[in-house]
Amino acid sequence: MQMVIGGWVSKTISEITQLHVPDLVKKHGPSTALELVERHGVRAHAPSLQRALRACASLGLFTEDAESRYGPTPLSDALTADSPVSIKAITEIFGRSWYTVWGGLGDALRSGEPQPKSRLGAEYWDFLRSNPKEMEEFGAAMKANSNGSLRGVLELWDFTGVKTVADVGGGFGHLALALLAKYPELRATVLDMPDLEPIVRAQLPSDPGVTARFTYQGGEMFADVPAAEVYVMKHIIHDWDDERCVALLQHCVRRMQGDGRVLCVDAVLPPAGDTSGTAAKLLDINMLVFIPGKERTLAEWTDPYRAAGLRVGHVLPIRDNFGTSIVEGVRA
Repeated sequence: MQMVIGGWVSKTISEITQLHVPDLVKKHGPSTALELVERHGVRAHAPSLQRALRACASLGLFTEDAESRYGPTPLSDALTADSPVSIKAITEIFGRSWYTVWGGLGDALRSGEPQPKSRLGAEYWDFLRSNPKEMEEFGAAMKANSNGSLRGVLELWDFTGVKTVADVGGGFGHLALALLAKYPELRATVLDMPDLEPIVRAQLPSDPGVTARFTYQGGEMFADVPAAEVYVMKHIIHDWDDERCVALLQHCVRRMQGDGRVLCVDAVLPPAGDTSGTAAKLLDINMLVFIPGKERTLAEWTDPYRAAGLRVGHVLPIRDNFGTSIVEGVRA
């Protein structure tokens, strides 16, 4: 039953987070639902909010005393905006458009087709392009989700001596900017949708030593990619079927400079018979519901790499939310 009611848990936590309750109890200390509404501006019906907070406290999300005051815990801290391990943005989007699309899981299982068009009125990428606020929220959610994998790339892969990196599908440029801050000789280009460029420009750091080496290129990655020594694709390959992945990898091989590398940062599922990797396997269901992508076993990674003229080199597991690894592609 705990697993069956998991959807209730997810939605409740998302709604409480959208009301900024974790941030408020972190700032003001233990509070009743009425205090949160009347003193701190939470837009909620106080008795109903109290019932939701009581449920969250039973999950360990808040403390609860005999006067129904709810205080912060390490779990609620992860739902605050300023936490170094914040998942606030992705928790919020789980309870909004993603929750709507997941309502079509049954149809996805029956048809094998993604569900955004039937649930949101458009394919998911088109939905984002036509809804700027949703696009911004999606970008923030992806940043929150990828903080762990970003740290993993910085810690596990040495870019010393590399002159140029292309972050293909790099979103707001968080990884590229972190690499530039760590490696002063490096230059980085982020390739992503033109619609993102104003948001990226507005969020660039003030350090000219970093921004002078940063380029944002709006474009279509299936048409071409920038020339670079190393290509990074973080949470990109799992968005597409094998045919599109091979085409994208071929662009990277064609434009790769010197003794380059392709670094794909995505989940590597365990082989059949190994029942571990629950988070990655549920992420695979998310891909089933949303887009024509999937998570892959190591054997399923090998085939598109080989078809693009690459071989799988090192596979370095990262400790993040979904069991991600760095899958190195070396020119065959």
